Amino acid sequence: IFIFVLLILPMPQRWKRAMITWSSRSSVAQRALYFVRIAFGFILLLFADSVMRLYKVQKEKSSARLVDEHAICQLKLQQFYAQRNTYLTGITMFLGLILISTHSLVGQLVEGDTGASPRLVTSGPGSSKAQVEKLKAELAEARKEIEELNKKDRDMATLKKQADSSHKEYMRLADEYEKLQKQLDSSKEAKKDA
Repeated sequence: IFIFVLLILPMPQRWKRAMITWSSRSSVAQRALYFVRIAFGFILLLFADSVMRLYKVQKEKSSARLVDEHAICQLKLQQFYAQRNTYLTGITMFLGLILISTHSLVGQLVEGDTGASPRLVTSGPGSSKAQVEKLKAELAEARKEIEELNKKDRDMATLKKQADSSHKEYMRLADEYEKLQKQLDSSKEAKKDA
């Protein structure tokens, strides 16, 4: 619990990672988790006891016909205590489950993070020339693909411009055709009138 409180505080990521690693690998933290699990077992027993007491009080309340005010008050008080204990132990048990599962998930995350961390390949003594050459070849291939895509993009822009100009020319010719058609129709009507 103390580590979870520390992780909430604002501090550098490196410190948080060190605390998580320590809590997942330390024998002290493992012993503390063992005692938390034992306490969880006791809380489970207390939860079962409070549920049985609540059931017992409700059964007693339904079967007894009490007329005395003190007895009724005492029965309601017992019911309240039983309900309170049920809720408290239930919530504590739930939070304990969350604490245990969060600890195991964080431990798995740290193990997975340190076990399979990808290393960057540099041209230092820790890398091989084959890896550097392979990365250079991949870089050249990627640049070639980028150049091809840029060329296709330019071709597409040119094609788009040609399509726009063809559309404008079509619209101009359609308008001109319509004007000529109107002139022809008006000249035909003029001949019919004459």
